[in-house]
Amino acid sequence: MGRASVDNYTHRRAGHCGSGALRDLLEFHRLSYSAEPLSEGMVFGLSGGIGFHFFELPDLEPPIYLVGRTAELERSLCRHLGIDLDLRRGDDPGEGWRWLRDALDRGAPTMVWADIKHLDYLRVRMHNTMHDIVITGYDEEAGVAFVADNDRDRIESCSLDSLAQARNSKAFPGPNRHTTWLMDFPETLPDLRAAVGLALCSAVANMRYAGQPIGGPNGAGGLDGVAAFVASYPTWPELFGAKLGAALAGLRIFIVKAGTGGAMFRSLQARFLFEAGELLEDRELIVAGRLYTSLSGAWERLAHSAAHEDPRRGLELGLPQIDEIARLERRGVEAMERWLEERR
Repeated sequence: MGRASVDNYTHRRAGHCGSGALRDLLEFHRLSYSAEPLSEGMVFGLSGGIGFHFFELPDLEPPIYLVGRTAELERSLCRHLGIDLDLRRGDDPGEGWRWLRDALDRGAPTMVWADIKHLDYLRVRMHNTMHDIVITGYDEEAGVAFVADNDRDRIESCSLDSLAQARNSKAFPGPNRHTTWLMDFPETLPDLRAAVGLALCSAVANMRYAGQPIGGPNGAGGLDGVAAFVASYPTWPELFGAKLGAALAGLRIFIVKAGTGGAMFRSLQARFLFEAGELLEDRELIVAGRLYTSLSGAWERLAHSAAHEDPRRGLELGLPQIDEIARLERRGVEAMERWLEERR
């Protein structure tokens, strides 16, 4: 029976699983652009993972799916920051456990995908097989692993049986196949301006050309996805009928509850732009940050309208926010594009 525990691992609650886990890992490896650890917003923004996808799903409940990041967020951060990534997947539970156990035995806290429904310390009903958690240790005799999860303030104990089930789930948004993120971190981070440039290139491409969605069927993405969402929203009473309430409840969850940092990831992008602008003494990045702050507020107001007890009235109250979102999403992308053009 083996046992391992990573010392001096700092964990804090985060708005989103991926950016929270990667922030903790970067702090553990003492990688930052200042005397302070990188913020979650800075880590999210440096990934270039902001995006947008919208799907109508009339036969399901809720009958919509909305996501504000791309599937490439974690991989892209590794590319932008010079982190060597050995991403492993497989269907053999024993092999999946060996990948993780061997890394922990080397003293390396390790990120894995896990289905939130099967993590015994969460006690949730919904599935998400691509939830990023960091394993910081295990005790095979006690039958537990130690987990840093963005949804919890402290390191949690999770049974090894529960963890094994969570790492081998075929539920929404797809099989996770014991996915294990084995990362080799550099001694120092690359030049900040260069990293910001790579991140903004990715972000613009996601919004102009619809990056890979993290889940759901093929649908409208990027700014085209925003336009599809804006066009669809007023038609929901006719499109969804008795499911209108479910559509608005789902909308609110996707905006503020589904690990989005509270505003479809736009608040995290705003913090990145502000902090990068301050570190680089770059006014244009700060201006872009103000746009994303305004955009975050518009998404939050839409979520508030969706919570109205009368679904039809809630939808009506959200119409002004829909128009504002369409305008600010375009302006945010244009601001990032201007920064890139001026620095060519």
